[in-house]
Amino acid sequence: MPYNRFPDSLAKRELRRRDARGIRAFRSSQNMELGLAYCGMPSVEFLDVVEWQDALRSVCAVEMEKDVLSDMVIEWDCRSLGLEVKFVHDNILEFLVNSDNVYDLYNLDFYSGFVYPTASGNSRCVNSVRSLIHRQSQRSHSFILIATFNVRDQGAEEYGQFIDNVPQVLRSWIGVEECCEAHRRNQAMRIKLCFPFLCLQVGMSNGFAVRFEPPTVYSSSTTGPNGEKSVHQLVHFYSEFLKQPGALPDPTLAEHLAKIINYPLRRLDGMIPRIETYPPQVE
Repeated sequence: MPYNRFPDSLAKRELRRRDARGIRAFRSSQNMELGLAYCGMPSVEFLDVVEWQDALRSVCAVEMEKDVLSDMVIEWDCRSLGLEVKFVHDNILEFLVNSDNVYDLYNLDFYSGFVYPTASGNSRCVNSVRSLIHRQSQRSHSFILIATFNVRDQGAEEYGQFIDNVPQVLRSWIGVEECCEAHRRNQAMRIKLCFPFLCLQVGMSNGFAVRFEPPTVYSSSTTGPNGEKSVHQLVHFYSEFLKQPGALPDPTLAEHLAKIINYPLRRLDGMIPRIETYPPQVE
């Protein structure tokens, strides 16, 4: 089997199983009898595609490293999954901005973090998410967005700018300042609030009803070509964007945001879930 830089783990398997339940329910609710069109970064072993195979009809696999892409083609031929496949040699952030296609299911690993700015001061990840949602809206196309972020130390100031906007949206709610302060204390909590907040703002302004599951943080290792290992903290999100005809969907942005900000941050230790942090509640 080709070399996999991102080996599997009990936590990853459990999250794939959890997401599979949501994917199958989404397919049923949207009457997609032929299955979902998948777009993402399935790595060399296609473990997510294998887990969700019965709900899929096609796969668009995006990879920026040529040697990894070559290994993916070899592995795909060996697995004989019977799905239509397209391999794309590109950076996923560039692909999401420039693609003309829409998909039913996105599974994206943003190893560079969420708001980490470039030299120009912009976040490529934020721009790519905005582009994705806008394109799906133009085609009136509902979709699932599964996203995983690396918990890095960079970008605390940019996360703070997102969090500074929360009291404006929740200005009539109680406990907002205490809850915001709890989300400022570490990077995982900042991501836990800021990514759904962006998705809610952009999604609702584009006519989507947006639903998030409580996020999960877990540990994962990467293995280098010489066997060296690094351990990373990752935050995992499952969300659905349902296209709504006519006016913006109810409930309001404030009600959606209050639900998101009140969510606990869950942790998976292997397959065992626990509450990592329960923020002060807004009401």
